[in-house]
Amino acid sequence: MSGATSSAPRVDEPLLAALLRPVVYLVTGFALAFPLATPGVALAVALSAGLGALVGRPLAGSRLRSWTIATAGGAALGLSVIARQALLDARLLPVLLGPATALGVIDAFGLGLSALCACATLRALCLRTKWLAALEVAAVGIGAAQLVAGHRGGAINRPFWLADWFIAQGLDPSLILLAIGAVATLISAALLLRERNVLRAVLQAAIAVLLVLLVVIAARETSVQQVNSATPGLGLQPKQGKKDPREQGQGGGQRQNERTDNEQLEFRNDYGSEGRQVPLAVVLLHDDYSPPGGLYYFRQAAFSQYNGRRLVGATAIDVDRDIVPGFVHDDTQMPEVPNELGKRSRLDTTVALLAEHNRPFALETPLLLKPERNPDPGRFRRAYRATSVALDSDYEELVGLGVGDPTWTPEQRQHYLAGPNDPRYGELAREITSKVPAWLQHDAVAEAMSVVLWLGREGTYSLRSGHADAADPTADFLFGDRTGYCVHFAHAAVYLMRSLGVPARVGAGYAVEEAARHGGSALLLSGANSHAWPEVYVTGVGWVVLDVSPARSLDPPVSPPDADLQRLLGEMARGATPLPQGDQRLLEPAIASLRALPRLIARVLAVLVPLLLLLGYAVKLWRRAAPRLASDAAASRVVYRAQLDRLSDVALRREYGESREAFAVRVAAASPSFGALTALHVGARFGRAVGTPRAQLRSLEREVVRELASHVPARRRWAGVLHPYSWLGSR
Repeated sequence: MSGATSSAPRVDEPLLAALLRPVVYLVTGFALAFPLATPGVALAVALSAGLGALVGRPLAGSRLRSWTIATAGGAALGLSVIARQALLDARLLPVLLGPATALGVIDAFGLGLSALCACATLRALCLRTKWLAALEVAAVGIGAAQLVAGHRGGAINRPFWLADWFIAQGLDPSLILLAIGAVATLISAALLLRERNVLRAVLQAAIAVLLVLLVVIAARETSVQQVNSATPGLGLQPKQGKKDPREQGQGGGQRQNERTDNEQLEFRNDYGSEGRQVPLAVVLLHDDYSPPGGLYYFRQAAFSQYNGRRLVGATAIDVDRDIVPGFVHDDTQMPEVPNELGKRSRLDTTVALLAEHNRPFALETPLLLKPERNPDPGRFRRAYRATSVALDSDYEELVGLGVGDPTWTPEQRQHYLAGPNDPRYGELAREITSKVPAWLQHDAVAEAMSVVLWLGREGTYSLRSGHADAADPTADFLFGDRTGYCVHFAHAAVYLMRSLGVPARVGAGYAVEEAARHGGSALLLSGANSHAWPEVYVTGVGWVVLDVSPARSLDPPVSPPDADLQRLLGEMARGATPLPQGDQRLLEPAIASLRALPRLIARVLAVLVPLLLLLGYAVKLWRRAAPRLASDAAASRVVYRAQLDRLSDVALRREYGESREAFAVRVAAASPSFGALTALHVGARFGRAVGTPRAQLRSLEREVVRELASHVPARRRWAGVLHPYSWLGSR
């Protein structure tokens, strides 16, 4: 019967790690819960996490199988979630304690119980399976990241409690937060090490430090604080994607190579809002300008060519000549915009990009673009200056001016009038314009404005639309529920205008409310500002934005830009230092040293790493050559040590507490002769034998080498030979 009972697993862990590990769990639990809950609830979660680490140790030493522990832990975690939800649905506690107190008690109980179950299960499994310790290290790293989560998305001024002090001292919060993450990872790795050998533990810690330093240096050189594009679909930032198969082969022309699929507008179902608050650019206004519609429109692209399903970028070279094809490397003059009626103002702006874009954008229509020196290469991707002309007259003043350019050829005019053959567009357009006052009948600008007003009144804005799979997404939107986002409204307006004979196109870029300036001259553009709108060519004025403003919206309002972050990035874009100067920067010497530290570390490592490799190989070769040089009295010891090194090369090492004889028995399958060599060594070292004949020692040495070659794969033996410090495993 004794053979049928399974013994409990042996839990072998350094004492210091066993004592400190619950503390690590406690601190990590608090770090994970603090940004998401009240301090009281976070404390309850922390205490529960520490208790879970204590419970996990006896659980690991129990006779339960690991899969049973994992299953039971998962089930307990699920039950804790259900219990919390049941308490939230019940009305007893809110009646007894009040809503706020009841919510805190329920969260403390539910989240604390979840933390206890999860941490006890994780601790038990990590004690049994060594490689699972990586999960504990990851948890510590996530906890540190959670504390500074406000910094995500390019908000370098958050979290305020941390960033403000560092900014006041002249430090870049990005690098400080990166250092915090590195320190947290190092601490967690040190606490979670299970190595008892002091020398190897020091070596592993040194390797961990080296890797973290390399990550920090690489991150600094590659500007980790720069952000990536967050809102694909409007053709503003580069992204990966495939062209709609229904549009393959359509388009072509001379400008085909200048545009790629990811520069075209897309109809998408359930357009996500992830990352929409990520800062993408900073615009500095050099002139005081108030847009007539209350919005600044920064045009980056225009879509005027109808491809049978939607509007795409023009492939002909004689249309949309006001769109900049790409980033410029010297001063670039754009075609003049008609302004003989004096409806536009000349304005200068500086744009500093925080993310890569397909092409530059400018306030409405650019006249001149010139590259600028990047004020902060670690923060911005590039900078340029744009001289634009922007509408400064009220829209009512455009009525009666007519539409189209008298210099257009019939082909150019037809390009801006092409649209779907669906007769419903024309019927609806005529129905809309029939309600225009009699004195405005047949005025093209007034008719275009009536279309825009009607769409705003009848449409509903929502990113969660479902028209993309239709043969004509615009018709599905316009003659269906009229619920969509800017791409739907812009296409619908342009198609309706074109059916009335009004030259129109879709513009795309960023639209920002004038109030977002907060009285300053800087504008912070984020993914939430990406927008598409209809445009009409007004005679003598050029392309004019006639945007649709839906009266109803199913989406929550977009949060305004962070005024503090906008000011900070605006000063950086100007090349100014938005930090205190002089005596207020108490850490200036330390900051200078820290900035020089990566280069110093790189130089030290360039010398130290080769030296460490040479030292390891030198010691290894000396230990192998020592049997040829040792005296007769020391011969058995150094020969035995050399063969221990060979066994260590192939990962056969004596465990702590294991005798030499027991080790020889354990490795007998790989090298039977090692047992005889062990006996000679033990006899010479601890017995009365004066010495062992060298011939016998050399014979046993050759046998050990031959046996290892026969029983151990060559790949494994060569890996050990190339390892400069494999001899550290010899005991």
